[in-house]
Amino acid sequence: MPPILPSLHRSGAVLLIALLFGVGCKRLEKDLPPAVTEAIKRVQEKHCPDRRLCVFNVQVVMLGANLKLIGELSDTAATRELVAAVKQAAPNFKVEEEIRLLPDETLGGRRFAIVRTAVANMRSQPEHEAELSNQLLMGSLLALLKKERGWYYAQTEDGYLGWLPSGSLAVVTQEGLDAWLAGELVAFNRLDGHAHLEPRPGALPLSALVWGCTMRRLETFEAKAGAGKQKWVKVELPDGRQGFLEAELLSERDKVFPSTPGTTQGVVATAQKFLGVPYLWGGSSPNGFDCSGFTQMVFRLNGVALLRDASQQARQGVAVAPGSDFENLQPGDLLFFGESEGRISHVAISLGGPRFIHASDFVQINSLAKDDDDYSAYRRETFQFARRHTTLKTPPAPSGDD
Repeated sequence: MPPILPSLHRSGAVLLIALLFGVGCKRLEKDLPPAVTEAIKRVQEKHCPDRRLCVFNVQVVMLGANLKLIGELSDTAATRELVAAVKQAAPNFKVEEEIRLLPDETLGGRRFAIVRTAVANMRSQPEHEAELSNQLLMGSLLALLKKERGWYYAQTEDGYLGWLPSGSLAVVTQEGLDAWLAGELVAFNRLDGHAHLEPRPGALPLSALVWGCTMRRLETFEAKAGAGKQKWVKVELPDGRQGFLEAELLSERDKVFPSTPGTTQGVVATAQKFLGVPYLWGGSSPNGFDCSGFTQMVFRLNGVALLRDASQQARQGVAVAPGSDFENLQPGDLLFFGESEGRISHVAISLGGPRFIHASDFVQINSLAKDDDDYSAYRRETFQFARRHTTLKTPPAPSGDD
């Protein structure tokens, strides 16, 4: 999470001890009781072990025998436990807190949002120049935590945190969110395309679309197309704009994003549809993928929810022993790469055996077998382990009687 607290400086007898707990925690000033550092770390590890999925920003200001906790948290229970833990760790200090609980009360009742653009960019800081950390498709739902200038700090449906520009979002109340979900939701079922202002080929576009963009179906009808007729659907976008698409370009949202796992064969087939899509750091849409954005999208289209980053996906599923020549790997297994098992930086989808598909420069197929033309020595050297999602169904092997 980006630094969001105003800067404080050492002045006179006031000493700021900054404790930002994420990758690790260390005592920054010898005057701060080590027990305080450890107490805060324990509370953070209990309530927010992965700061990509929750807010735990804490600073300690020490003034003589007074300690003041300043920061932001997204868990009421964590706030209570944090104060109690610090008081116990520093019994000779007076402990106070000025911790803001998110979502921020200034949001009022408008604490939710629906993505209104084909692809919304989520960034690490509230500015367009900041690192792209994630992307969300039209119709994605968000819980808003706070607003800064023209940006919202928000949490995705899979828990990921980041900043989005307000222009990418339709901000709604709980009632507005419920009304959207109660509609007949449909999703675009091609890699890319457009919704149009009129129900005819060649009409001006209303919005760009990519695979998975979700809209509300208003009506289906036939319109004249040359000498015949063509079926069209009138749709409403999350921000209320209305347009038209050919009916064949839309499917029920639950069919595009099924709630039950599909097959390993389906995972492979879906992955191969994205061959050639360019690599984009932070990308998780058909406009461009990074490695984990690719695997997350492919599995989501097949009814399996993966977390956003490779190091998070490495904790999901069950371990698989690949075999000395990778003979135990099955289609749909996830392969993880990095400097060590504890430092995963890349993920790919197995095609069975040594071959795999992944986003690296672009979505492509490579192999871990030295004799294959698409062998990747670098991936062989950095391969760490494989994991399998057993909820995916495995098609029966051919009987050989056909």
